[in-house]
Amino acid sequence: MLISAALLFFTLLSCGQQMDKASRIFNEGVALNLKSIEEQNKGNFEQATSLNKKSIAKFRELFKLDSTHPAVRSALGHCLYIDKQYKEAITWFERANNVNGEAAINYREMGLCKINLGQIQGGKANIDKAFSMDTTQIIRQLTVQDLTDIGDLAFQYGDGYIQQGEPDKGKTYKIFSVGVLILAFNYDKSRKDIALKVSEFAGKIGDKETSDKYKVLSGQ
Repeated sequence: MLISAALLFFTLLSCGQQMDKASRIFNEGVALNLKSIEEQNKGNFEQATSLNKKSIAKFRELFKLDSTHPAVRSALGHCLYIDKQYKEAITWFERANNVNGEAAINYREMGLCKINLGQIQGGKANIDKAFSMDTTQIIRQLTVQDLTDIGDLAFQYGDGYIQQGEPDKGKTYKIFSVGVLILAFNYDKSRKDIALKVSEFAGKIGDKETSDKYKVLSGQ
């Protein structure tokens, strides 16, 4: 995850907060999460995971102290998403929308959680909602890149399963990968590199029709 995405997330959450004990704990959790992303971007994955788990603990502490805090549910959802605890993250995003009011940042990451769980259409519905609430380019650009990363990783997982002697599972991941990348391209048709990747990946799984279609869309 890019640190700019986390900064956007926490900047929007932090607006208008006064400094008290709850806010201090919140800020400590934010600092841990941002440091986690810095370490991840440096390739220090174990340290990044440890720091993010500490941020989760901070936000759980905050929820016990003050369950009325306006940002705690969203913050927990965000950090659990980073920790790949997608089902629990979805629960917190839903609670945040119900208790604190609907927010584009909640719908965006809830959608990404669902897509990581293989629920492309459910995830798309949440992302579409986020884009309808926040029409800026930055949320769209960040989401398109996140979807591209999910698609890339899924294809790598597919290769891994095939190498381990599980070809059916491997192909399922690869088909999923192509679906996610198509979604990413549909959100930003200027990303010809994504269209080319769809063409390449579809060709590798024997989907010539999709491969040919997206090769044309890529301009190649």
